[in-house]
Amino acid sequence: MSFQTAQKASAGEALDNSPRRRAIGLFSLCLGTALIVMEANVVNVALPVIRTQMHANAVAGLWVSAAYTLVLAVLLLSAGRAGDRIGARRSYLIGLAIFGVASVLCSLAGQAALLIPARALQGVGAALLVPAPLTLITRMYPDPAGRARAIATWVSVGAIGFMIGPLLGGLMLDTFGWRSIFLLNVPVVLLTGVLTYRYVTQAPGKPAAFDPAGQLLAVLGLTGVVYGLVSSSLDGWSSAFVLAPLGGGLIVFAAFAAVQRSGARTGRDVLLPPGILAARPVLSGLLSGWVYNFTLYGMLLVYTFVFQDTRHYSALRTGLAFLPLTLAAVLVTTFIGGRFLASRGPRAAVVSGWFLSAAGLAVLAVGSAPYPVIAAGFIVFALGLGISAPGQTLAVMSFAPDEHKNMASSALNSARQTGGVTGVALLGALSVANPGAGLTAAMLIGVGACLIAAYTALRHIPAHSPQPH
Repeated sequence: MSFQTAQKASAGEALDNSPRRRAIGLFSLCLGTALIVMEANVVNVALPVIRTQMHANAVAGLWVSAAYTLVLAVLLLSAGRAGDRIGARRSYLIGLAIFGVASVLCSLAGQAALLIPARALQGVGAALLVPAPLTLITRMYPDPAGRARAIATWVSVGAIGFMIGPLLGGLMLDTFGWRSIFLLNVPVVLLTGVLTYRYVTQAPGKPAAFDPAGQLLAVLGLTGVVYGLVSSSLDGWSSAFVLAPLGGGLIVFAAFAAVQRSGARTGRDVLLPPGILAARPVLSGLLSGWVYNFTLYGMLLVYTFVFQDTRHYSALRTGLAFLPLTLAAVLVTTFIGGRFLASRGPRAAVVSGWFLSAAGLAVLAVGSAPYPVIAAGFIVFALGLGISAPGQTLAVMSFAPDEHKNMASSALNSARQTGGVTGVALLGALSVANPGAGLTAAMLIGVGACLIAAYTALRHIPAHSPQPH
């Protein structure tokens, strides 16, 4: 290598590590994450309008919301391995491209039968995008303190992105119509892609085995369960169109567990190594992750129906009605959650958080209450989520076997997204089938889920994380 070439290489390495380059790269990773997280609920505000304009029934409306989170949930583990194989930045950029194309298709859809598969394609792009930022941030910030700050920023921006979804969706819907919600994604995708390509260094790929049998069973199992739950809104719980897919999905999940165990015993790479679930603190953390999105996604969809169909709020007013939830979540995530975890430990954080969220949902079970009471329920619920979330993550990552740390992180993301699609399907179906009693039943189911998660954490998560060896 010549002296000039060596100088250029050194300058390139210096540029790669410059604070400005890292800051712009982190911004691009935060922007993409906020976009796909926000997409999980920004559409909910527009569902009543979409259903009306497309002359779609309640089941089709629920699928417009559920198709995205369903595909995202079932593909996350395999998508993480794809990212390992082709490189995290390449996976992130491909995911962005698919998400952008799917957003255009969503905006062009003239009927629910076309909008639902376009939403599913958005989920494919999101699944490729979600696992990449942690890998890329770890590579961009070799210093532990800088890495911790970068990850905290990334997590906070993702949470804020989700919470502002209803407000942004309502504003876009009332101003430009529901198609603008999808078209807005396009310039954001382009900006994010350009910044990522220019300012984020590629993480090298590495061999990563896939588990096609496990992936197929996961898709079939979750799809069957979600299909049965969504269908209950029209057909009732005694219908064969509900019981057959529910029962079939549960049977497939049992087959999935058996295939994972047998594959792990023979040394084959499996989608979900049983060793992750063998640690009870990890299992408790995964359950908490599932309940987190189950209650959050479900509650947001149910109260969107309450505000627009029962109280006859406009889309913008609906978004504004969720503002106490948004502000509380941002404040707790930024100022309280991490400090509570540091001072009290993961068990206290998870247990306290779930008791608070249960109290908030109990208030929200009274859908006819004056709005200030509902706003108070939102705040208490968000306070609980913000306190429990860091404890869930710490429990999973601290107690997972060392050889399965990366898979445990992916499993937590999958558990949360699976909870989200299940919450939309079940709680949304209850609310659609019977707007009055259905809302109360949906919120009380959420209360029960919170209390089960709290009890499990109290039993199985130690008060303090294990010390690193």
